[in-house]
Amino acid sequence: MIIYLIIILALLLFAFAIVWRRAYLLETKGQVVGQSQGDKTSRVSFLVMEPEANLQRELEPNFQKAEDLFKKKQYISAEKWYIEAAKKDPKNPVIYARLGVIYLQQKNYKDAIEALSEAIKLDAGSASRYFNLSFALNAEGDKKAAILNARKALKFDPHNLKYRKWFEELRNKPF
Repeated sequence: MIIYLIIILALLLFAFAIVWRRAYLLETKGQVVGQSQGDKTSRVSFLVMEPEANLQRELEPNFQKAEDLFKKKQYISAEKWYIEAAKKDPKNPVIYARLGVIYLQQKNYKDAIEALSEAIKLDAGSASRYFNLSFALNAEGDKKAAILNARKALKFDPHNLKYRKWFEELRNKPF
């Protein structure tokens, strides 16, 4: 009888460890939006969230409000709060990366390119920024730059199948 209790407790502990690890990975790897880019031939979706080491250091109220709205996918409202946060912290690459994603959602590719380029200039170590920039550049018709940025995304995260699929799709498209 006691052996069954020990087995059940061990299984519960094991299940808890798996669930906790999965939640941690989702939190650190980000979330993916299931919408397509808008190009009828492209079925690769772009990233909305990216892992940010310095995200926790930001407690500025405008930034926090923007993050809450962004997570709720209320992009128009979040855009206003991010712009306010950028006025107070213009060196925060997360703000520009989020604005870039918002502009991608709105199909405002020129502003997306500008915001994502600024985020990369401030912190060039994020694969998702290059990936999102590649989408915006492709939508604006700059295939060479789109391929270059897709290649950079793969350099930072070579095992990401989404990045690889997008890169191959770009390479196989005629100019």
